[in-house]
Amino acid sequence: MDDEKELLNKNATVSQEEEKPEEYGDIRVATEVLSIVASLAAQEVPGVLRMSGRRIDGINEFLGKESVSKGVRVSFEGKTVTCNVYVIIEYGSCIPEVALEIQEKVKEAIENMTGYEVQFIDVHVQGVAKREKSALELEAEAIAEAGLFKELPPLYDEAEAEARHKQFFEED
Repeated sequence: MDDEKELLNKNATVSQEEEKPEEYGDIRVATEVLSIVASLAAQEVPGVLRMSGRRIDGINEFLGKESVSKGVRVSFEGKTVTCNVYVIIEYGSCIPEVALEIQEKVKEAIENMTGYEVQFIDVHVQGVAKREKSALELEAEAIAEAGLFKELPPLYDEAEAEARHKQFFEED
């Protein structure tokens, strides 16, 4: 009987210990990390050509030190984040739709990766530009202009299809 009481007391103390959350220490996420997360999330949105940065970002880019966090300003108080995103939008894109999607993607990325709460995200459209053609697109245009494409036979010959159709039904 005493053994049973000891076992129950041990189980009771184990369950009480399990209920107590153990603290290991503080986890702090640097502002630069939040900026990188926000910048990468914004660049995934279709219609965003590139991030727009400050003058110092332009100088760093010129020197070959491109910042991954370019075009994002983050501030936070405790675990609440506020964010400003500066972008160049692709010409022809619907700016309000792209901006809304940027807000959604950045909010989701920050909250999922850091556990912080996003208070607001302001999107600043700094410009509109045409997307540069890729090397493959430029090569295809050059081939087309040079007339190097062979004329392909039609995939569907209407006269031949009509003849087959007529032959099929005449056999019955």
